[in-house]
Amino acid sequence: MDKHAALYCRVSTDAQYEEGYSIEAQQEMLIAYCVSRGIKKYELYVDGGFSGSNIERPEMTRMIADISLDKVSHVIVYKLDRLSRSQKDTLYLIEDVLMPHGVSFVSMNENMDTATPIGRAMLGIMSAFAQLERETIRERTRMGMKERVKNGLWPGGGKIPFGYDYDPGQGILVPNSDASTVRVMYDLYLKGWSMMRIARYTGLKYERLAEQILRRKTNAGYIVYNGVEYKGR
Repeated sequence: MDKHAALYCRVSTDAQYEEGYSIEAQQEMLIAYCVSRGIKKYELYVDGGFSGSNIERPEMTRMIADISLDKVSHVIVYKLDRLSRSQKDTLYLIEDVLMPHGVSFVSMNENMDTATPIGRAMLGIMSAFAQLERETIRERTRMGMKERVKNGLWPGGGKIPFGYDYDPGQGILVPNSDASTVRVMYDLYLKGWSMMRIARYTGLKYERLAEQILRRKTNAGYIVYNGVEYKGR
């Protein structure tokens, strides 16, 4: 079977400037690499808007399928973390997907080629650093979110509590049209109504949902983050 080189490109759901290189730039560099190496048959696999934290991506799935059908001779990326930011996933792809089918892996930025002993040794080292970088970014994000809630701001992410909207300009939760329903729920509870009766009266689907809304400390002006209460704005 006439095999081809798989040129894999990816940018995450974050802005392309954060990744450093756009899809177009990656494509140009990978094609130029093929031309310089005399590789005439290649195919592009492009995942635009997908995180490198896992391998559940459409074009990654297609490439793995082509590898399993022995259609691929090389997998070439511009940078190691384009393949994956997870050390576990990187090693899985190289050792359990590529190598059993005789497919070599090339990363241009790290000058790595698993067809050579040095390249295979570099693989373990570089994938470890990719994992370290990802965990460092995650830790910085967590620290930033903690600082937000300490200052009374909503941390962002997750589901907005019932009765509120998120105002990105102020960074806080503001009551919406459902806030009056929440107030009615508290009034009815103080009158001795059961959770089931409150849920039915206010049009909620489940008794448990009514209890969750009434127990939320957000309604008392607090933000709970990692088990700690902070006074919200």
